[in-house]
Amino acid sequence: MSSLYEIERKFLVDKSRLKLPKKFKSIEQGYIMRAEGRSLRVRKVDGGYILTLKIGKGARRVEIERPLDKAEGAALMLRTLDPVIVKKRYAVKHKGHVWDVDVFKGENKGLVLAEVELDDEDEKFDRPDWVTREVTGDQLFQNSTLATHPISMWREAFDEFCQPQEAMAD
Repeated sequence: MSSLYEIERKFLVDKSRLKLPKKFKSIEQGYIMRAEGRSLRVRKVDGGYILTLKIGKGARRVEIERPLDKAEGAALMLRTLDPVIVKKRYAVKHKGHVWDVDVFKGENKGLVLAEVELDDEDEKFDRPDWVTREVTGDQLFQNSTLATHPISMWREAFDEFCQPQEAMAD
C-alpha cells in the first residue's frame, strides 16, 4: 500500500466503557477548502501545524500531509471557512492496533469518535467493547461536516442516533 492512501474506519464510542489514558494531544482544525469528496485543512497539534489534503469518500482516501511553520499555520487558522473544531485525541492500544479516540469540545461537545487505520480495506481487526455504531463514510461524522453542522445544531437527532445498539461483527 502506498502512503498516499489512508484506510480508516470510524466508530462512535460508548464513553462509559472506555478508560482514557492520561496523555492526549490537543487539536484545533479548520478547513481552508471544501468541495464534494475533497477537503484542505489546517491542523494545530500541540503547537505545531499540519496542512492536509483529503480526496475521496469512505474508508479509503487519498491523504497528503505537510508540516507548516508556525507563521504559515497561524495565518491559515485565521482564514478557515468555519469556526475551528476543538478536540482532544487519545491513543488507545487494542489487540495490535492503535485507535485514535477524539473527544470533541465546543459546538461538538458530547461527541466521541474512534478511528482505526488499516493496511488493507479487507483487513480483519478486533473491535473493542467500547466501540458502538460504525460511521465510516457517514457524512454527518466527517470533520469537515462537523465544522459546518456541529452536533449542537442537531443535538436531539444526535442523542437519538447514539442510543445503545449491538455492535455488528466483522
